[in-house]
Amino acid sequence: MSDTAALAETRDVRLHTHLAEDRDELAYCQEVYGMSPVDYFDSVGWMQSRSWVAHFIYPSDDEQARMAAAGVGVAHCPSSNMLIGGGTADVARLRALGAPVGLGCDGSASTDHGSLWLEARAALTLGRYRGGSAAMTARDVLDVATRGSAACLGWDDETGHLRPGACADLVIWTGSAMALAGAVTDPVESWLRCGPMIADTTIVAGRILVRDGQIQNPAVGDVLSAHTLEARRIQRVAL
Repeated sequence: MSDTAALAETRDVRLHTHLAEDRDELAYCQEVYGMSPVDYFDSVGWMQSRSWVAHFIYPSDDEQARMAAAGVGVAHCPSSNMLIGGGTADVARLRALGAPVGLGCDGSASTDHGSLWLEARAALTLGRYRGGSAAMTARDVLDVATRGSAACLGWDDETGHLRPGACADLVIWTGSAMALAGAVTDPVESWLRCGPMIADTTIVAGRILVRDGQIQNPAVGDVLSAHTLEARRIQRVAL
């Protein structure tokens, strides 16, 4: 890990790992290295602003403050945390300390869903479950999902916001009258509380990748067919 940190410095790239994800990790690091996972993270040169970590569920209060002061980003993965049942990051406190906090959907081993809208809604509900109804607002979550995520990736100067000079990346959500019935006071709050789950239009670097809710890539059908075959093989389901 020390060599990786040195290489990242040379190449000017980011560093990423999971950190303080479960209690077993703490026990292992104390037994093998004689220190906590965060102390080990620091000892190998990763406690720096080019680093971002996933989960960060079991740090001490002091370790949270140290990470925030160093500018280390945290990717919050609420659905993964809840499905595994292993706890969740204290997003409100990390943000209050000034740490960059973004949003992640983790992998198929623990979520089976790549929807960042679903993660955003889970972040809203989990934040309120953890800290009370005032602990997390829809706008807090939107900030985490956009500017916070861009900061974790070191792209906060070019994405995560809509202004001249930024990347032409944006998502358009079309809400149905039924889903949003009665939601008349706050469109951001209703966007997360009531839907919609599926983006109507997605534009990345000026290219329309999703139109009318459909991915605009002719290879999608072939990829899904190949994926189904591989999923059947892994799950030992007859072809």
